[in-house]
Amino acid sequence: MEIRKVFDKRNPTKGDRNFIPLPSDARHYVHHERMSAEKLFLYALIIDYYNPIEGHAFPSIETLALKYGKAPDTTSRHLDDLKAVELIDFPEKGYYVPLVPLDEEAFYREFPSAWELYQKSYQRCEKRKQGGRDRMRQWRLEKGYAE
Repeated sequence: MEIRKVFDKRNPTKGDRNFIPLPSDARHYVHHERMSAEKLFLYALIIDYYNPIEGHAFPSIETLALKYGKAPDTTSRHLDDLKAVELIDFPEKGYYVPLVPLDEEAFYREFPSAWELYQKSYQRCEKRKQGGRDRMRQWRLEKGYAE
C-alpha cells in the first residue's frame, strides 16, 4: 500500500500539480442564504478558468457543469447566486469575472441577514459542544473519575 503524502499548502503547485485557489476570505460566504460550500467550489472553478490577459473566464456552461458535477441549469442558477453575493460579475453572456471576496466584517455589514444566520449556527454549535461536555461530565461521574 502506497503511503500518501500530506498536502503542502505552502507550495500547492509543487511537482507541476494543478491547484484551484480559493481565497480564505470567501469562507464566511456560506452563511448567506443563497450560498453553500459547493457554490464556493464553482467560484473556485471560475477563478481557475480566469484568464488575466483576456480579463475574464469564458468556459461554456456545459464545461462548467461537467467540472462542477451539476446539470447546466443548476450551474446557471448557482452562477446567478455567485453574482448576487458579488463574488463574480458577467460583463457579457458566457464571460465571468471573479471578484475579490469581501473581508468578514465588510461582508456581514453588506449582508446583515448572513450575520443572523451565522449567529444561529454559532449558537447551535455552542449548544452541541455544551451537550458533549455535559455528557462527558456525567460519564466521568458514573465511572467514578470525578466528584
